[in-house]
Amino acid sequence: MIKKAMILAGGEGTRLRPLTYNLPKPLVYVDNLPSMEYIIKFLYHYGVRDFAINVSYKAELVEEYSYEVFKKKFKDAELFVLKEEKLSGTAGPVKKLQDFFGKDNFIVIGCDDIFDFDLQILIDQHFRNEAVATIGLFEVEDPSEYGVALVDQDRNILKFQEKPKSNPISYLANTGVYVFSPKIFDYILSTEFYDFGTQVFSNLLSDKVKFIGIDVSKHPKFLQKSYWIDIGNIKTYFKANRELAVLRHPFIESNIIVDNSKILVIDKDVEIGDNTIFEGVVILGRGSKVSGYIKDSIIWPTTVLVNSYVVDSVVVGGVGKLAAV
Repeated sequence: MIKKAMILAGGEGTRLRPLTYNLPKPLVYVDNLPSMEYIIKFLYHYGVRDFAINVSYKAELVEEYSYEVFKKKFKDAELFVLKEEKLSGTAGPVKKLQDFFGKDNFIVIGCDDIFDFDLQILIDQHFRNEAVATIGLFEVEDPSEYGVALVDQDRNILKFQEKPKSNPISYLANTGVYVFSPKIFDYILSTEFYDFGTQVFSNLLSDKVKFIGIDVSKHPKFLQKSYWIDIGNIKTYFKANRELAVLRHPFIESNIIVDNSKILVIDKDVEIGDNTIFEGVVILGRGSKVSGYIKDSIIWPTTVLVNSYVVDSVVVGGVGKLAAV
């Protein structure tokens, strides 16, 4: 029913530094796959075949991915890379691709989001309600880090509140997963800089059009329970790598070895030295060579660690470049 989608990836990933000194945010490794590939695989499962992504920082690497990796894995799909010299918010890039979407309904997702819930629920409700916009909501214990939405019994969104420190109007967080009808372009008033959360959604509420929010926190798709995390900072990035390994997410392509108290996620061409000790969750990227003691750490591809002692760290390329968490 929906064939087109856009991944929002325009930022420089400053909260993920130093990881994003090497790679742009959509290519940062999560269990040995570029983070954007989890989104692509998820949407592909639901029938999306025309993808777009906006990038500015290190755009040439995302283009390289589109040529070298995407076409090999998704042979019947296309990935259009919108290069932006000047960032235009979350909604501005979508407006720039109005001709790409045409008269079709489409999906927009932020590249910071790793999730597992039944997207078909959003899609079905979107069409059933003839909505201009339908957004995924996820019940959280602490809403202070998220934008939250208040909805009525018919799932109409009544109000938004950004990162409430006290007295939240709701515990339903905005996941950044959106389904739009082409009418949404009437509410994106600029390609220069325009934002969904602070401008477009306010326009929808002011005009009292059909704008609905669906709680997807209890509707898993591939995992035993629904899952959603924003990996936009080092802490949540580290957490997502661990949790997806523990949950054995089916999109992970590396070999997963569970042995009593440890879980190893091992990509191709990894060399492990004699007497190497692993503890906790350890992720070993393609072509890495390691020896020593490694606990609860993420080792990126082609990294060499000799007689190392690595705990609670991300190791990025080369010989012993540590980015401690």
